[in-house]
Amino acid sequence: MDNGYTWQFSVRTYEMAATGQVGPATLLNYLEEGAVQASSARGYDYEWYFTNKRNWVVRRMTIRFYTPVSYGDELELFTWVSTFRRVQSSRECALRRLSDGDLIARARGNWAFINTETRQPERIPQNIIEEFDPDGVQEDLDTGITEPIVVEDPVMHTEQRRVQYHELDSQGHVNHAVYLVWAEQAIMSSLRALGWPPERFQTSDFTMRLVAADIEYARSALDDEPVWVVTRLAEIGHDRAAWVSEARHGATGEMMAKIVTTYAFTDEKGPRSIPDALQLALTRRSSSV
Repeated sequence: MDNGYTWQFSVRTYEMAATGQVGPATLLNYLEEGAVQASSARGYDYEWYFTNKRNWVVRRMTIRFYTPVSYGDELELFTWVSTFRRVQSSRECALRRLSDGDLIARARGNWAFINTETRQPERIPQNIIEEFDPDGVQEDLDTGITEPIVVEDPVMHTEQRRVQYHELDSQGHVNHAVYLVWAEQAIMSSLRALGWPPERFQTSDFTMRLVAADIEYARSALDDEPVWVVTRLAEIGHDRAAWVSEARHGATGEMMAKIVTTYAFTDEKGPRSIPDALQLALTRRSSSV
């Protein structure tokens, strides 16, 4: 593909999570770095954006996770632009392991082109569109649930936090991958409170694995702002279940981001439905059983 960019790199030790594998938020950071490099390769580097008082702000990030990666894995990220629409652009990413060619993740980011002085979206210059030559193709990333059943009365879990200085990016905003960290932590805390801590999963006869995330960004979180992250089990399917987490301003209730995370369940026989005991714990009706 002529309009694409390829970046090869190795997984570092400090990128490993407690699971012994690279965490989802780190994979998002890889995609961000690949996008920056791809832009620089076309002549639009950090200095160009700074001088011209322009930048790209992510509006939505959709990612499908396939194969886990570990320390020392050699990876290849291929990224390209699929669409331009007046003030927005969609960038595609495919991350693979070099040793076997296995697909690690497939993602699509929707970005808005903004004027950094006015903080308002601005029409994308024609020369940028021509430089990146979008292919117009957007395949289904398989992030949802087929024939989902809506969970009617889920347990709602709320976490209160404040934005930490180390969570900010070079623009002074919470880095877009951090919202996924917040959602994962809120789900983990919810499960722990309901009697499903990590060690219980380790001794269970099934596994629960994050396979997709769809993040819609509404408003940047800033340093020391209060944040409430509200999460709930939203949908269940044949072998998947989806949680919806909302990051809101702790004082005004203003939406900052909506994060939909989809998990797959398997046991020794293969894909399976969410275990009854876990589903009961995540619904209010279980409290009356």
